[in-house]
Amino acid sequence: MYRKRRVHKSLSAAVFAPATWLVMVLVSWGGPDPSAAHKMDTSYSSVLVRGDTLRLVVALDEADLSVFGIDQNGDGILWRDEILAGSPIVFDYLQDRVGVAVDGKAVDLARGKASLNVDGQGNLFLELEFVAQLSQSPATLDLEIGFLDRFNPTHRNISKVRVFGSPPQPAVFSREQTHRRFVLVEPSLLDRVFEFTELGVEHIFLGYDHIMFLLALIVIGGRMRSLVKIVTAFTIAHSITLILAAQEILVLPDRLIEAGIALSIAYVAAENFWLKTAGHRWMLTFVFGLVHGFGFANVLRQLGLPDQGLIASLLAFNVGVEIGQIVIVALLFPPIAWAARSRYHRRVVLVVSAVIFLFGVGWLVERIFGLSYMPI
Repeated sequence: MYRKRRVHKSLSAAVFAPATWLVMVLVSWGGPDPSAAHKMDTSYSSVLVRGDTLRLVVALDEADLSVFGIDQNGDGILWRDEILAGSPIVFDYLQDRVGVAVDGKAVDLARGKASLNVDGQGNLFLELEFVAQLSQSPATLDLEIGFLDRFNPTHRNISKVRVFGSPPQPAVFSREQTHRRFVLVEPSLLDRVFEFTELGVEHIFLGYDHIMFLLALIVIGGRMRSLVKIVTAFTIAHSITLILAAQEILVLPDRLIEAGIALSIAYVAAENFWLKTAGHRWMLTFVFGLVHGFGFANVLRQLGLPDQGLIASLLAFNVGVEIGQIVIVALLFPPIAWAARSRYHRRVVLVVSAVIFLFGVGWLVERIFGLSYMPI
């Protein structure tokens, strides 16, 4: 299922700690500069409260996981499949050593998913998720990190705790310091709007399927007016279904939605083989945009939607998506316009469309049958 890959240990988990936040933690801790962060032997934890859902994610890198004896073939190297197969062992260890209390009352942490993540430096992390349902918005949160005795005495866990829409509160845990209380602040409507706008931009930039869908739409070229109509139609369509699905007025099965998104990518790419002009594309984009809107809603439901300011947050997410799309189109338009004026234009269109078509079909099969073999 996963390709075997050896991962060397070096700096950082930028996935969990934005650079500015990590610098703040390291300075307050009195440690060395950020370039030496991983040499201090660190793991990471993140607590996020969204609506009535609390998510705790613990991230351990490949080198630290060696203490759990999950090297199945005994070659001294932890491969991706070995890490995933051994994740229940790590879950078992953490279950009784990680605790969360909300307003002084302990909450039951249910096991979520185990996944692999690679940071910008090529380091592989096992991310283990715990989930809890809350009855009310918390005022205080107590976090217990009691699993560090399994690692070196110098091991530290760098943590951040936040309510969705508010700045994160950092903390550093050690063998001696295993408990910390956080006073949580409910974000303002303006904070939520900024947060959801950022989330929309991030979702487009990290959504390879949406990027390929946009590329398949515009690679054939055409006037800027046609491209604007295409992007606008897509935005209007996904805004409609996003709002309807987020408020559970109209809900479709996840697998059907994700398969529909893959089908839209494959179809648009295939259409490029015979399409000569993009005049009608805005109508096609509108139809497929309705499908993509359901996909956006699924993402937001998984992350948790606010009780207050829901419509404003959803509109802000759409604005973020639109900003991301405009940036992507702005970056892609110059080379596409150049190719449209060259004698290689048709070849470029066919090659790009063929690659996108293969990805679309691969995702379609993967999502219909619940498989996991695509590289992205």
